[in-house]
Amino acid sequence: MGLEVSNLVKIYSRRNEHHTALDGVSFSAPAGAFVTLLGPSGCGKSTLLNMLAGLDKPTSGKIAINSTVVYDSDAGAFVAPGKRDISMVFQSYAIWPHMTVRENVAFPLLNGRKKSTDRKLLEKAIDTALEKVHLSSFADRPAPLLSGGQQQRVSLARAIAQSPKLILLDEPLSNLDANLRDVMQKEIRNIVSGEGITAVYVTHDQKEALAMSDVIIVLKDGHIEQIGSPNQIYYRPQTKFVAQFMGAPNLIAAKVRDVKKESGQVVFECALGHVFAMLQEESVSVGDDVTLVLRQEDFEVSVYTTEKSSFGVNEYLLPIKKAVFLGEKMELICAAEGLKEPLSAYVNARLVPAEARHVCLYYPPSSVHYIKE
Repeated sequence: MGLEVSNLVKIYSRRNEHHTALDGVSFSAPAGAFVTLLGPSGCGKSTLLNMLAGLDKPTSGKIAINSTVVYDSDAGAFVAPGKRDISMVFQSYAIWPHMTVRENVAFPLLNGRKKSTDRKLLEKAIDTALEKVHLSSFADRPAPLLSGGQQQRVSLARAIAQSPKLILLDEPLSNLDANLRDVMQKEIRNIVSGEGITAVYVTHDQKEALAMSDVIIVLKDGHIEQIGSPNQIYYRPQTKFVAQFMGAPNLIAAKVRDVKKESGQVVFECALGHVFAMLQEESVSVGDDVTLVLRQEDFEVSVYTTEKSSFGVNEYLLPIKKAVFLGEKMELICAAEGLKEPLSAYVNARLVPAEARHVCLYYPPSSVHYIKE
């Protein structure tokens, strides 16, 4: 097992006030997994990362890295940060400005937990790390003269040169522009995974988490809302918070009207009318209240300028309030009586003529996701 966290609690106390930053957090990750802690500001993800690093001490719980216990409140065990066999990559790069690129990478190897006295092995480790981050030709350049992306590569090279059991990355791309972030996402994932190092990555960026992770842990107010693969978190959110945080604008209150177990279908009634869906693992009964999650990109569209007289399953004629051109797609914002918020659908921009006033939207039953309330 690469990382195991059991019932981790952190309570900050000041005078007579107490704030629970982490509330019984438990999860595990196999060796070599890329795990992302995702959530809004103040959810506890940076606090959790600091606990894993040993920079802050939990109130209670247990942490084990590669089966080595580094914190256990019951046993009174606490391993100092310098002895945990971990590396960190920070948001601010944390490079030494008076050193060259090579000297930055060499520093922990000369002074850290894996201090090396073999010059040849030291040089090989440095050269290998710089080659992996494509900075071999910059080895003798003063570190401050590099671009932001290059400085982040230096910090990554410094981290992997130590061959740690666990690498912790605290929003390392937040200071970079959008295009460079996209490039660095792929590079960090490829390099870290190529080394077989277990990684814990902190971000509040949903797209970043989806693109980089094997496992995503969604946090809210110090507790875990959901753990799953990117596909599960995106398409099968377990709570309304996760659905909203992952960018699903179409959350519709509905009630179960029929459960067809023989065909594996369930029928809901909501402001759109009847919505047919496939039964999920979580059982529902007639009369149950649920929230339907209809993702924008799953809508299919036929455009009509006049009303249609008949409709098929999960087909709805709606007036277009606004059409937003987004280049490769168009967002249609549609009104529906009884909905708290307008419905949003992504369609091929070429399919919608400028004069269209209504749109017939179809949503496949197999794509409907529901959350039992």
